[in-house]
Amino acid sequence: MDREDAEEEGSAPKRHKSSHHRNQQGRGDPGEAAGAEVLLGTASLASGEPGEGAIARDEGAATADAGRALAPAPKPDNNSDAKLGGSPESQRVKEENHKDADLNDLKLREEAEVKFEQLVAMPGGNDPGKHKTEARKRADVTLKKYGEIQLQKLQQETVCCTNNEGLGEGIPMSERSEDIFANDIFGESPIGAQELGKKRGFHIKENAHCDNWDDPGGYYTYRCGEVLHGRYEIMAGHGMGVFSNVVRAKDLKAGIGDSNEVAIKIIRNIPATYKAGKQEISILEMLASADPKDRRHCVRFISSFMYRKHLCLIFESLHMNLRELLKKFGSDVGLKLTAVRTYSKQLFIALKHLKSCNVLHCDIKPENVLVNEAKTKLKLCDFGSAMSAGMNDITPYLVSRFYRAPEIILGLSYDHPLDMWSVGCSLFELYTGKVLFPGKTNNAMLRLQMESKGALPKKMLRKGAFAKEHFDHDFNYFHEKDPVTKMTVKRHPVMNIKRQDVSSLVSSFPGEDPKMLSNFNDLLKRILVLDPEKRLKVEQALSHPFVSGK
Repeated sequence: MDREDAEEEGSAPKRHKSSHHRNQQGRGDPGEAAGAEVLLGTASLASGEPGEGAIARDEGAATADAGRALAPAPKPDNNSDAKLGGSPESQRVKEENHKDADLNDLKLREEAEVKFEQLVAMPGGNDPGKHKTEARKRADVTLKKYGEIQLQKLQQETVCCTNNEGLGEGIPMSERSEDIFANDIFGESPIGAQELGKKRGFHIKENAHCDNWDDPGGYYTYRCGEVLHGRYEIMAGHGMGVFSNVVRAKDLKAGIGDSNEVAIKIIRNIPATYKAGKQEISILEMLASADPKDRRHCVRFISSFMYRKHLCLIFESLHMNLRELLKKFGSDVGLKLTAVRTYSKQLFIALKHLKSCNVLHCDIKPENVLVNEAKTKLKLCDFGSAMSAGMNDITPYLVSRFYRAPEIILGLSYDHPLDMWSVGCSLFELYTGKVLFPGKTNNAMLRLQMESKGALPKKMLRKGAFAKEHFDHDFNYFHEKDPVTKMTVKRHPVMNIKRQDVSSLVSSFPGEDPKMLSNFNDLLKRILVLDPEKRLKVEQALSHPFVSGK
């Protein structure tokens, strides 16, 4: 054996022991222990620094080990081996001890193997079928739990506070969305109506189970070409809202003279939306029975049916809504005043029909007004929020925010004037192409409304259930609150709010009749009155010079 081999053989056990000792001291992080070894091997301490003696002792021990490795190895005592091997009794005892040791090792190995199999074995032993069954059960339980959690989240987001306890608590998803036109039932689909056979189409979420037709939110996951109720073949998606999704479908059993295209509103499969869907059907049937000749500009309801636990409502199919019309023909500039006049008259006819049936629509906006293909006739749609007039629950989130009347925000009782306010905001938007009151919160909406129409009447502030959320006890200050601390962060005296009348926002375009424009401004002024009792009535609107043309 040469010198290098002797050094390696003698010093290796010492290095192993030292490394093991350091690892025992730093079990927290293996990376830290490795880093310590590198530092100890390369760093040099100055004389007198702590640790210098320890390093010196290690170096001395290493030198002694190397010296022992270089010393000649002791010679084996051949006589002792010969003496031990020469005794027959000793040889027999030695063989028996070896046999006992082998048997003990064999038993220990067998016991270890049994314990290992018990530890890693799955229920069902080695049967693959049982393994698959157990795995499938666990997957089903996991998916069910996930679906329940997602459904609970959606219900918390979409269900508003509709009773008298805890008024104002809980903000719907549409109030928090950055998309100001979120949750529109008849909104423009991402790619519009698509014919069958094209690569593009309405996106459908896949589901893990072929017998589960709903997504975690309870929406029906339809497919283009699917036939509903054995009669209606889905052609394209037509929009999605809080309570349902809407599809265009072909009526495979349409009669002679009837349109073969319909719109089907598929209600979400949860109890709250099912109940709302049944209420919508009762209101639609009442409106249809009072308008047998279909002249009152409300969307025509055909029938309803249940399909895979979803309530489905069938309507006549119209071309597009007013939001899409604005994007296509009047983006940022609006429509011609003559077109606005035609549409305003039809909207007021629809409002008069609702009033005669004692119905509040509660969500009038451009997205919920549909036009035919010729763009000459419109119809009011989406009665999912509609209700009978009278004593209704007070909630600050009724009606889409930009079209929400001040009495709703303040927590006052409401009636037909709330729909008139929404129509006035929509008419302004049709002519200018811009939202009249684009407030991000109810508080911001009140400020914009007062900037345009002046201070709110004190009688409204005294009676309003939510007035204290926006004004102090003297009703003199308009304020905003921090949503976390609930502390007032800004105060504005009402008299200091800068005024900007609506008429200043309605400018004339070349070719417009000045008298018609003046009448339009007067109509908006009479509609957009903060006090609902003084707001223009629908009968007065129909006889107004802008609408009647007189």
